[in-house]
Amino acid sequence: MIDPRFYSVKGPLCLGHLLDGLAVDTPDPKFNDVMITAPSALAGSKTGDITFLGSKKNLPQLDKSKASACFVTEDLAPMVGARHILPIISKHPRAHFSRTIDRLVVPHPTRGIGVTIHPNANIHATAVIGDGAAIEEGAVIGPYAVIGAGVHIGANTRIDAHCVVEFCEIARECRVKSGAIIGGRGFGVDADERGLVDIAHIGRVIIGERVSIGSGSCIDRAQLGDTRLGDDVKIDNLVQIAHNVTIGAGTMIAAQTGISGSCVIGKGVIMGGSVGLADHLTIGDGVVIAARSGLMHNIPAGEKWGGTPAMPMRDFMKTVAATRRLIKPKKTKG
Repeated sequence: MIDPRFYSVKGPLCLGHLLDGLAVDTPDPKFNDVMITAPSALAGSKTGDITFLGSKKNLPQLDKSKASACFVTEDLAPMVGARHILPIISKHPRAHFSRTIDRLVVPHPTRGIGVTIHPNANIHATAVIGDGAAIEEGAVIGPYAVIGAGVHIGANTRIDAHCVVEFCEIARECRVKSGAIIGGRGFGVDADERGLVDIAHIGRVIIGERVSIGSGSCIDRAQLGDTRLGDDVKIDNLVQIAHNVTIGAGTMIAAQTGISGSCVIGKGVIMGGSVGLADHLTIGDGVVIAARSGLMHNIPAGEKWGGTPAMPMRDFMKTVAATRRLIKPKKTKG
């Protein structure tokens, strides 16, 4: 679902208009008159939606889709059609879908809706508050902070100087330190016949209660859906959290950590400094990850991992010990 506080949908538009200029094929030109209401993720899509299927690993999501049309590669098109979804044959489904989003959805609609600010909120004179924003009791907005259109700031939450907060809900009693950027467009790039495409991001960031976000940290909004931080999450300075990441309550993340898109982090996880996670990983509850670890695999709940590539801590320490023995100079006789 596209949040109307942050985006305006121009649909319904006919499919032929949306596909104009794209190197794609449909089974019959008559389908160009199909009306498309909005873009959507594959799973959970409904009649009137347009979506995409990029790989076989996402085929199970088709069972939860009722979209009217779907960008899909030629080899997977029969499976889409079998579910009574119009297949749009494409060599670049994700890129073409993104170009469609740009034609269907407009961010930051100008609606003329006033700002709602509680009388007990403290807004610095140099702060910029966007159209339709809501700021609750006791909230503090620091010098030169930017609160985007439609953003909701909870009671007693503090946004320090030079922060940018867009496409976001922040709950009560949070602290966002100077220079943090929340809700920015994430790093997603694909290519089609016209060149590189910056993938559209039309999701949100949802932040729970008592969350701390350090200076210079970035939390990207979702491509579709939400990037979510649970209650009591604590984030150090210079941390990167990519689009569609979910972080469970009580997790602590040290400085210079980078979490790639669509990772799911459990509750009570501890990450040391400069940890790096590949995309689409699942980290279980209570996991501890040593500083400068590089993760490329899921981690079950309660385990301790370290190293690059990361491995269970016992194996990592054995590897370190074995390496030291290998490089230790041999004593010479005499």
